[in-house]
Amino acid sequence: MNTGKAVRTDLKVVPSHSSLWGRLLEGDRHAFAEIYETHVDHLYHYGMHFCRDHERVNDNIQDLFQDLWLTREHLSPQVQHIRYYLISSLRRRLLRSLQRDRRWQYRDSWEGFEFEFTTPQENKLILEETAAEQKKLLQAALGNLTRRQREAIYLRFYQNLGYNEVAGIMSMQVDSVYNTISKAIAILKKNLPFPLLLLFLGR
Repeated sequence: MNTGKAVRTDLKVVPSHSSLWGRLLEGDRHAFAEIYETHVDHLYHYGMHFCRDHERVNDNIQDLFQDLWLTREHLSPQVQHIRYYLISSLRRRLLRSLQRDRRWQYRDSWEGFEFEFTTPQENKLILEETAAEQKKLLQAALGNLTRRQREAIYLRFYQNLGYNEVAGIMSMQVDSVYNTISKAIAILKKNLPFPLLLLFLGR
């Protein structure tokens, strides 16, 4: 039955992450470029939170993508969440890089590795419009969190990773991630006005 409505035939089907990954494994350079362009900024943002060393972060990201392409035939086809895979890989690379650096060889515990927190650019633009006092409150509240709490909050709310994925990246049990984030939010609630807390968590 013809309803008289025009049927669009020019709809663009956006490939899923899994199909992009499959095309990468098959040697599709366009899929590789799309993965790079989609995730490189997120990787850089995470890396700079992790060690605040621009050159080290850039070098490790470039090495990560170079190895991704060169070893594509040996990569698992089961990767479902590309960003999770890339962040996990970058984190391991940064830790190895820092462990080889003499300046970091005598750190007592890598579990306590410093994780510095800055808000993502889009939230910076929003926060710039708020009162200076609110910014001070935010920084003071973050200072009450442990390094692990800051990293877990960042991965969960700013990289939009699930609890299982945060656990995988941080080598923690899922229950421990829930507890870590729950305790962090409880601390923030005590130190932040509710509207600022909502803005901070991006909800």
